Amino acid sequence: MTPNQYPVVILAGGSTPEKILETGESEKERAFINIAGRPMLGWVLDAFTGSKICSDLFVIGNPDRIVSEFGLKPEQVTHDRGSMMQNFIVGIEHFKNHPLVILATCDIPLLKSSMLDELAEQCSAIDVEVFYPIVDVRLFDEKFPGGKRTTQKLKEGTFTGGNVFLFKPEAVLKNRARIETVIRDRKSPAKLVRLFGLPFIMKFALRQLDLNGLENKATQILGAKMRGVITPYPEIGLDVDKPEDLEIVRKVLGHA
Repeated sequence: MTPNQYPVVILAGGSTPEKILETGESEKERAFINIAGRPMLGWVLDAFTGSKICSDLFVIGNPDRIVSEFGLKPEQVTHDRGSMMQNFIVGIEHFKNHPLVILATCDIPLLKSSMLDELAEQCSAIDVEVFYPIVDVRLFDEKFPGGKRTTQKLKEGTFTGGNVFLFKPEAVLKNRARIETVIRDRKSPAKLVRLFGLPFIMKFALRQLDLNGLENKATQILGAKMRGVITPYPEIGLDVDKPEDLEIVRKVLGHA
């Protein structure tokens, strides 16, 4: 492994979203939804194996189908544990002795190798423990009009999150309990106020936060130094959760 190569964990478990199944989609496993003649996971695997940054792969999902379809070694695949947090921890444990690990989801088929190389280069110059890519929503709307994303307005602009993360396993495992608490309580306003404090929540609600303030509070709460990395590639944030997402990626890759 060269200094600029990292092991990669891909979360490829889970069912096809109900809203997509309701449109007539027959594939029950999210990773194997057909995109332009091949499973969605295949596009993501290609992005990593074709990049300069991937030293090793570990995929969490359906081992039998993944090994059969993509020719991975059995030791490169493990079964879905049933929740994103459990799968996340399994992936971290697998590469816990590495200084930096990349984690991605299987539902971002427009991801390209060059985007990963550039993102990793951006992160290599920053000394933090967790990197989270964010995209200016204007870029997203320009490239994929009609796509709906979860966004947050900050002083610097309105952003949507990406689905590729870089982190130091030691820092995440050390602060596992805190991270699990935030994930568990993320949909409870009362619990979030206790975690983050009312002044922070008010600034958040009134859109008076800047990116640095958000990073500092996340670092304080999670116990790991975090940084939001602005990327110009909306493809990193286009995950296939809804029928309109599936329509977009099939259209793009069908004409690639």
